Amino acid sequence: MSSITQAVAPRGAPVSRGPRAGVDGQALLAAAIFIACVALAVYGLFAQDRAIKVSVAEALQAPGPSHWFGADAQGRDVFARVAVGTGIAFLSGLIAVAIGGGLGLLVALLCGLGPRWLDAVLMRLADAVLAFPQFLLALAISMAAGASLQTAIAAIIVTVVPVFARTLRAEARRSVSEPFVEAARTIGVPVAVIAVRHVVPYVSTTLIVQMAANFGNVVLTLAGLSFVGLGAQPPTPEWGAMITEGLQNALSGQWWIGVFPGLALLIMVVGVNLLADRLPALIGARRAGRA
Repeated sequence: MSSITQAVAPRGAPVSRGPRAGVDGQALLAAAIFIACVALAVYGLFAQDRAIKVSVAEALQAPGPSHWFGADAQGRDVFARVAVGTGIAFLSGLIAVAIGGGLGLLVALLCGLGPRWLDAVLMRLADAVLAFPQFLLALAISMAAGASLQTAIAAIIVTVVPVFARTLRAEARRSVSEPFVEAARTIGVPVAVIAVRHVVPYVSTTLIVQMAANFGNVVLTLAGLSFVGLGAQPPTPEWGAMITEGLQNALSGQWWIGVFPGLALLIMVVGVNLLADRLPALIGARRAGRA
């Protein structure tokens, strides 16, 4: 005769409910970095005059009460310049990933819903662009078009469109084989309507994650172009240009001119990458909660 024994927890004992959804430390760190960068960028909106004001008497002052991050060779406040540079990095990165992601999505829709020959042609073009290292291609475009912040952003957009297109194209083609898309095609729904109502929502999660994942790379590339003189031009306080200026003074002991913009660049890129790493899980959890 068999018996079934059921263990009953004592009164007041905690009941296990499986893996406990604790605090997501990585997401909290990413959020803290994001908030700090936004606050710094907002401060930069009100510190633009201070960031470009030349004061020979305060040139090369070390970090202190009057200049938290010190002053550069022209007496400009490094903290104000880093703050303004934060806004430039944010806005430039958002423009690049938004336009690049939008164009990449358009290419993916054409590949997924268009004829096979169009898919083949567009993907071969994307592969041709991806064959070049992203920074070197952006460098070549900037050299050909002229050194400026706008040119650097445009060059970066050219390099990221194929990245978005290649990733989203796979999702778009997968969505075409879904029953709801096949049913819409069967009843004669226009291709444009299918794209907007069915395919775009299907690939939206991948698009958002890719935009976050590419944001840090875009900011690094922009800083690299400015570092070699092909991005923002003086006196614009862009991080890459500030690091270049800092290198010229580092050997003389004025380390703060280049170190603080470099740290700001590092922190922003790390924060964005942490966020991009957690986004799929966060989006999935939110959708599961709505279900």
